[in-house]
Amino acid sequence: MKFSAALVASVFAFASLGHAVPSGILCPAEVMPSHEAFTSGTPVYLLELSNQGGVATMTKTGLEFGWNFGNGGMGYPWCPTGTWLNILDSIRPWKPLVFSYLQTTTTWNAGYNEYLTANATKTYSESSNFLACMPLSLTDAEFAAAPKWTVFLLTDGIIPTATDETLEKVNVQSCVKTKLLIKGVCLPQASTPLVFA
Repeated sequence: MKFSAALVASVFAFASLGHAVPSGILCPAEVMPSHEAFTSGTPVYLLELSNQGGVATMTKTGLEFGWNFGNGGMGYPWCPTGTWLNILDSIRPWKPLVFSYLQTTTTWNAGYNEYLTANATKTYSESSNFLACMPLSLTDAEFAAAPKWTVFLLTDGIIPTATDETLEKVNVQSCVKTKLLIKGVCLPQASTPLVFA
């Protein structure tokens, strides 16, 4: 399927303004590597944010049909928005991320071609760092066939070394620091999924 230059140019222009993108447009929130070397665990590269039973995860195919950045939120899809990415309270510096029908987090600083950032609150400073950890529920073979990482907001930059009540369902030794880039290169959806390399 071919798209006219005018259509593609209008989509890029629209997306570059930070607006929501019409349905049928692919705009994944993609995981980009952190700018520091990982000394342990497996680096997470070019995976997409997805909703796995309400838990924010990163997988090969994620949520790709435009985002709603209204009212300091991160909603999906852009219209009508069905779920919102929310930060759960925790005494730990790694805050669980969940999708729910109600928008409870209004502190996201998000837009196309930007790293997803949580603005400062009374309990933590601004952060664009995330923690990605392998779920305990996956075998090595299942993970190799279909990588899935549970995502947490990382508010102090420290990678955990021991399990706690927040990390009880993940392999702590697998955890890595990463960032989420909301790609602004949005393309009209073809009849088959597009792959972003």
